[in-house]
Amino acid sequence: MQQIWLTQDAANPDLIIYMLGWAATPNAVRHISTPGYDVLACCNYTQLQVLRAQDFARYRRIYLFAWSFGIWVAEHCCRELPLYRAIALNGTPFPTHPQWGMRLKAVLRSMRAMAKNGGGNPFNDGSAEAGRYMPAGPYAERSAVQNVAELEFLAAAAEADSAAHLHWHRAYIADKDEIFPPVRMWAYWQSVGLGTGFESYHYPFARPELVQGELAPAGDGESA
Repeated sequence: MQQIWLTQDAANPDLIIYMLGWAATPNAVRHISTPGYDVLACCNYTQLQVLRAQDFARYRRIYLFAWSFGIWVAEHCCRELPLYRAIALNGTPFPTHPQWGMRLKAVLRSMRAMAKNGGGNPFNDGSAEAGRYMPAGPYAERSAVQNVAELEFLAAAAEADSAAHLHWHRAYIADKDEIFPPVRMWAYWQSVGLGTGFESYHYPFARPELVQGELAPAGDGESA
């Protein structure tokens, strides 16, 4: 699991953690303006690393934005953190569940075919629905072989151990999501009293306001 600081300044009292989805790179969120916040992006999950509370003790508030398979990763890696807000975007804590998960077999089948044919990062593919809604790239390239290895690791790990540990404050569900079927996301999130619909595809960060609208004003000293 890579941890990449996009912003780190001792003067910033609050932290944003992005648990990105499978095959994503930090370029997926670099365009989101969040002045006054440190920003840590996590991705490339071929192993997991628990984020320890003591390593983030200086922060007044920690905001978590978890996307797609990153929601499952957050359930395992962020449970020790004192999260001020935890926001799920286009996914559930149960990515391999038959009623609450993605069409994983179809995604794996497509990625294995891409690897066989020498394809690269799906987010660089302008023919993909998600690719049309990414901000202008180019995006850091990862080989299809790397992407398949990551997805196979995540699929096996989620199949072995999926559980809900975190208290989520909001769950956004895109109406045109082509990876996580919206009906399955609604089924899970409504069972725990959450679910906020919005117009988009699987990639949610073409709508930076989803992040910005969850943040307290910079310098706001109120506590949770």
